Amino acid sequence: MKLQVITDNIVAVEGFESEWGFACMIGEDILFDTGGSSEVLLHNLSQASVQPEQIKTVVLSHRDEDHTGGFMGLLERNPSIRLVLHSDFREEFIEQARQCGAEVVLAEGFTEVAPDIFVTGCYPTREQALMIKTDAGLVVVTGCAHPDPVQILQNIHDNMDGPIDLVFGGFHLASQSRDETLATIEAFRSLGVRRSGACHCTGENAIGVFREQYGDDFVEIGAGTIIEI
Repeated sequence: MKLQVITDNIVAVEGFESEWGFACMIGEDILFDTGGSSEVLLHNLSQASVQPEQIKTVVLSHRDEDHTGGFMGLLERNPSIRLVLHSDFREEFIEQARQCGAEVVLAEGFTEVAPDIFVTGCYPTREQALMIKTDAGLVVVTGCAHPDPVQILQNIHDNMDGPIDLVFGGFHLASQSRDETLATIEAFRSLGVRRSGACHCTGENAIGVFREQYGDDFVEIGAGTIIEI
């Protein structure tokens, strides 16, 4: 399966555009988060040779604009999308999506959205992550990890079988000191996280510490990055 980062703060592949936000294609027809604007989302989908009409499912991690901003523009191009949300999303957003034609699914706890692809459902601090079962272990994709990435991974570790091969996305660590980020990485290691790809809201300093500590097992993330799993 191919994963491709569509939106991120930085550009990894020429021709893509950057903005404050995150979006990632999961295989050929699942989009995790939609970045901050439909303009950038649709441009970058085109750069990735993804037609809006081929996207069957959109999973939104949480309701912040930098993860939902591109959705309505995408829905205009493809009104038959299945939208996987959780209970923290505002009713107005849910009703607008339904009125535009989307099938809305509210995930409660761990929910399979496609074969071997799951969401965690809502955390107390309003966010869900996506997981993919692979032969090498679980691949976890986070939006901003507001609940704390360690809590998210601990929950996955406790509820899903197999090792965690890769975690990438926003980790929301920009306010952490170096020592605090090292403690976070140690917790990742204790949970068996083999590879990491910190990006988006993680913060430049924290990303640098992850890069340093994970070495060859650090995955550089930016708009256009392709990860084969």
